[in-house]
Amino acid sequence: MRHDPLPFPPSMATRRGAALLACLFFTACGGGGSGGSSTPTPPAALAPPASTCGAGAADYMAAGDEDMAALGITCVQSVRAGKETVLQIPHGMALDKAGNTYILDRAKQVIFKLTPSGAMSVLAGSIASYGSQNGAGSAASFNFNHLSRLIVDTAGNLIVTDTCNNTLRKITPGGVVSTLAGVTELVCLRGATDTPTTDGALAQAPFDRPADIALDVNGDYLVLDQRGIRRVTPTGAVSRVTWSNDPANEWRLAQPSRIAVTGDGTLYLAEYMRIYRIAGGVATFVAGGTYGDARDGTGAAAVLKAPRALVADAAGDVYISDYDTLRKVTKAGVVTTVAGKSMAGGVRDGTGAEARFSYLGPLLLTSSGNILALDSGAPTIRTITPSGVVTTSAATPVTSASVDGKGSAARFNRREGTAADAAGNLYIADAETNVVRMVSPDGVTSVFAGNGVKGATFRRPYSVAVSPNGAVYVADGDSIFRIERGATTSVHSYQPVNSGVVDIAVDAEENVAIAGDYWVRQISPSGKVTDLLTNVGRGSALLGDGSFQPTSIAYDRPGNLYVADASSVAIYKLTKAGKLTVFAGSPGWMGDLDGPAGNAMLGFHGTVEMAFAPNGDMYLSGQGLLRKVRPDGTVSTPALAWGKPVLGGIAIGNGMLIGMTGYAVLHTPLPAD
Repeated sequence: MRHDPLPFPPSMATRRGAALLACLFFTACGGGGSGGSSTPTPPAALAPPASTCGAGAADYMAAGDEDMAALGITCVQSVRAGKETVLQIPHGMALDKAGNTYILDRAKQVIFKLTPSGAMSVLAGSIASYGSQNGAGSAASFNFNHLSRLIVDTAGNLIVTDTCNNTLRKITPGGVVSTLAGVTELVCLRGATDTPTTDGALAQAPFDRPADIALDVNGDYLVLDQRGIRRVTPTGAVSRVTWSNDPANEWRLAQPSRIAVTGDGTLYLAEYMRIYRIAGGVATFVAGGTYGDARDGTGAAAVLKAPRALVADAAGDVYISDYDTLRKVTKAGVVTTVAGKSMAGGVRDGTGAEARFSYLGPLLLTSSGNILALDSGAPTIRTITPSGVVTTSAATPVTSASVDGKGSAARFNRREGTAADAAGNLYIADAETNVVRMVSPDGVTSVFAGNGVKGATFRRPYSVAVSPNGAVYVADGDSIFRIERGATTSVHSYQPVNSGVVDIAVDAEENVAIAGDYWVRQISPSGKVTDLLTNVGRGSALLGDGSFQPTSIAYDRPGNLYVADASSVAIYKLTKAGKLTVFAGSPGWMGDLDGPAGNAMLGFHGTVEMAFAPNGDMYLSGQGLLRKVRPDGTVSTPALAWGKPVLGGIAIGNGMLIGMTGYAVLHTPLPAD
């Protein structure tokens, strides 16, 4: 059924830009002012809380499991299956002269410090707290995304690209955070407008989404943003790096995304699948030809897949994180594969092509000449010798995989979608292995459907929903399937106009809702398709018109449909009668503020999922910490026995709240209220 447009004006994007910028200066919005503590205190280690396990129950602190205790997860029964890890989604890494490794985790929004002995602590930031607060240790906050990186400068400070705050931040060895350059502005929201960039000092020099960063030979910082290369001095003065392209080259450098500096000051840069060199102000093509399978060779004859990081050694050779392989390119443009095998899958140590990586990111050169690589998809730190011998740091063991088993014997990839049935079984869409997996209440993980099980063959399952009647629905590629009583049947195949499906939900009458990029439709049990939301904008973030962009949908028990809208950062309720209202959050305002409807703020920082308790309370993931929304729209951040995990998936079944982190399934009893 059709209905009125969303209850906010077309000028929302303009309002949001000003509102969110203002929000950064209030602690309740998840941010704060630019002033630090007058008496900085050392950053707090990840100290576990006192155990709250029931009488006779074992706990992780007593068992000496430091990884679990560090996460604040104490009770054994909190982890149903898999292995919880300290690192969740790491994207940046740096190494100081003392051998300490610093890791930027965008899921947790903190900088970890890993000592040579393997001790892990938080240097700066507070778990799942987003903002722009300066200060010491946990008083500071950031707004990292997948582009954020960090380096250690000549004075031993960390220099961090706080991408979504549009600033460059400095962190002292003692963990005191300050803003070095840029103007604080939320620039990663859908509908955010382009930011003009100028040169100058400190706040007079705004960036445009600062990303990769390298230390120049003179101690300056070379920062890549959406407009090119910016040079930043240790005092915060910003200028632009320019170059001319060699007219003899067919390919010309325009918008680099990765950077490395050699000992003589030569810059190496990656743009798409090509490597360039800037020397004497002239950019020259070095290696990487057209698209195709990874191939070693010289110059344009070599094929690179997706360079994600560069680092130069003392000889001037450059190592490249090329998706799931480590490559090397010489000054002459000769490309060889040092370790890994493209598209081979899995994660394992070994030599050369026998080794396997998941998703390689930042690279560092150690004093011994080895390469330290952040394998973001594992997530772990790998060491690679120049001859290609790969080992894994004992402090960050590999936990990602698709392995069935009970409890801690099971392993999970980063999943696409979750749902639970009334008995408390959790269903997980595993797109990497093309199956739907099930985790029972006692922690047994198995394949529920796919690869022939229950007659199902999936291409890429990414969303799963369970009806109150127990039928399991799966969105896979361009189709929706229903699995019931051991049989799989097709419910719907998308037409070209239906492309861009992001999520599905099902109600007690077996109506299936489908959320697309900018619409929501419903399929009845008889197959009739009805448009629910279609006239609320064209769904393009480039339009700046407050377009509707659903990221998740869910039905409550009475059959009302809820839509999480990434454009306005709010949850909307569509009644069975077709009335659309704001349910939770304040459209156009982003933050972590609890409170009544119309006053609270939501974050939409990660994977958003919604689940309803029998009493009508909604539990909402993707907001940093888990949020609860009462039927009247009041938002709170509940304190639960499982600590403060960063959850993507959230589901409810058999009186249990079930959450999915990157590599573990957690559960805890639903609060009595």
